[in-house]
Parts: sequence; structure tokens; C-alpha cells
Amino acid sequence: MKTNEKYYEVVVVGGGLVGSVVALILAQARFRVLVIDLTPPTLGKDDASPDLRVSAISCTSVALLRRIGVWQRIGEKFCRPYRRLETWEWLSSTVTFDAAFLGLPELGFMVENRRLHQALWQKFADCDTLTMRCPATLDAMTHVGGRWRLTLNNGSRIASLLVVGADGAQSWVRRQSGIVASGWQYRQSCLLISAKIEGTQQDVTWQEFHPTGPRAFLPLYDQWASLVWYDTIARIRELNKLSLKDLEREITVAFPARLGPVTIHGTASFPLMRWHTSDYLKPGLALIGDAAHTIHPLAGQGANLGFRDAETLAEVLINARSRSEPWETLAVLQRYKLRRRGDNLLMQTAMDAFHNIFSSNLPALILARNLGLMLAQRAGSIKQSVLRYALGL
Repeated sequence: MKTNEKYYEVVVVGGGLVGSVVALILAQARFRVLVIDLTPPTLGKDDASPDLRVSAISCTSVALLRRIGVWQRIGEKFCRPYRRLETWEWLSSTVTFDAAFLGLPELGFMVENRRLHQALWQKFADCDTLTMRCPATLDAMTHVGGRWRLTLNNGSRIASLLVVGADGAQSWVRRQSGIVASGWQYRQSCLLISAKIEGTQQDVTWQEFHPTGPRAFLPLYDQWASLVWYDTIARIRELNKLSLKDLEREITVAFPARLGPVTIHGTASFPLMRWHTSDYLKPGLALIGDAAHTIHPLAGQGANLGFRDAETLAEVLINARSRSEPWETLAVLQRYKLRRRGDNLLMQTAMDAFHNIFSSNLPALILARNLGLMLAQRAGSIKQSVLRYALGL
């Protein structure tokens, strides 16, 4: 190792939700970890409007976050449990997934991304083997003699046995490593809406299907809620041009009556894309989360799949080290890929199927899919198995 290089066993590029989780698990297992990120999390003040970015954190992901001491830092007020999930196109074909059906206290929690992100970074301070470089980016990376030589944008140099690419859908690490991602852009965009609702807040999240895209309700704390409107790219572009008052009127028409009156406090939109990398690995390198795969967000599985990646990769590394194996080698890293790539691909395929089936206006297909929902509601053990799989149980 060059004398002016700092050495870490693992460098995690990207300190978002997924990168922070893998870094914490490894640091708590006494790996020497460096996290590199450009932007720190936005602080969530108690009296501020909610973040537009909200995640449905499954009960399995919550259990992981509890184990690493993060969930407890968010604050009970800001973790809104949802115990029932309802989805329908015709009201007569409503499918209900209930926590009680699995003997669980809740299916999961709705949490603002920024509050979870903040809690993760606060936990960094408890790990004496974890170092943070922020703001910082990588300028160069080369794999020489079984180690990565990394150059940061300030000119400092790092040596590491393993690089974890957790730097999102436009991953710089993925591009530099030569791993190819293939996929497509859906002919839909998504409008996120932060709103206050009237009446008592509930523990139910619901989604109504339309051929142009679903409309969903995610309950938050107090009277806050997140509304998600999927539609054609042109329609979302039109909605973005409206004043908040005009958008409220559009919501009254487009969303089911059960929503009631809303007051909008903010919006954001993004196009929907799906891709998967040709591989998750190079020697001494692993991709996790959106750097490896993205998914249609209609089932809220993106963050949970990323957390499963992070937990699995960390488990593989920790177990290999405990057996005195060379944990950074491709042979060991393949165990992570074998456990996660198929699962991620299956979930992507399922979401694509839902998207394609419910995007058609053909009368025969509309009838068939609603009959299918009616059968799903009565499927008993099959529905239970689907729910358990989606929750990662």
C-alpha cells in the first residue's frame, strides 16, 4: 500500500438509505468502513411539512432497522403503521391484505425518507470503525493487486479490499466498473403530493387502478398523507403546471370519494424506469439497491429490496470472515448474487405484469383482471403466501 493512501476494508459509495444500512451492519461487525457521499441528509424538523419522498417500510425491514439501532431514533410519532392494504379497480373486486391475517401487529410503517436517512447517519457516530467523507465524490477507481485504488475529488487516495456501489440508479461505480444495465422507461410518470386530509387518520393504505395508472393513498402522522398519482407522461406534465388549488380540484375528480377534501402543500414528479444490471459483481466490488436494479414503484418495494440486498451482502461477508475465508473475493461475493438477483428479478417481473395487465382498455381484459382480483380475494392460503413473500417473511 502506498504510504499516502488511507486503508479501509470496505468503501461504500453512496450514503443513502441502502448504503447506510450496509455500512452500519459491517461497522458493527468490526469491519473498517468508509462511506463516501456528496450530500448529507436534510434535517426533519418536528414542525416542518413532511418530505415528499415517503417509503412503505415492511415489517421485515423494520426488524432489521431495529437490530442495528436505527428505528428507535426516528421517533414514534413519525412512524405511521399500516395494518391493511386495499387495492381495486372495481369496488366489487377489492383485494384486502390484513396484518391480522398473518398474525402480525402491522404490515409495516410509512416513513419519510429524510427522517430515516437522518436516523441512519446519527447512528454512524456510535461506530468507531466507520468513517464518513461528505461532501465527497470519487474521481477515479482502479483494481490493482487485489485492492481498489480510489481517488477522491479533493485528491486524497484510498485503498480498499471491497467497494460497494450504493450510489443510486445513475451509479458512477457501475459505469466505471463496466457493468451494463439494461431496461426501459415506462410510458408513465409519477406525481407525489404532500397533503393534509380531514377527519381521523387511518392505518390503511390503498390503491385504485386505472388504465392510465394507479392512484394511491399513504397515511402519515397527524393529518398528513402522501398521495401518489401515476399517469401518462403528458398528463403528469399538465398537472405540474396547475396551481395547488386547481390541482386540489383535479384530485377531487380523479381520486375515490373516500379520500375526502385535501389541502396540498407540495408536489414533485419523476418518470418511471426499470432496469437490471447484467451482473452485480466484479472482483472486489458489489452493487446493491438502485445501483443494481430499479422497479416499478406501484407496490412500494424499492427500498425494501435494497435493504434485503444490504443485509444479505453484509451477512455473506461477516460469515466468510468468521470462517477465515478471503471475503472480498469473487467466489465469496457470488453467494450474495445467487441469493439476491433471482429474488429482485422475480419482483420486477411481477410488477411489470401488474403494470401491463392494468394498462389496457380492452373490455375483455378489464373483465378478466377484475375477475382475477375477485379470485385473489378469496384465495386464502395463496394470498397469504403472496403477502408473506412481499414482506420478506
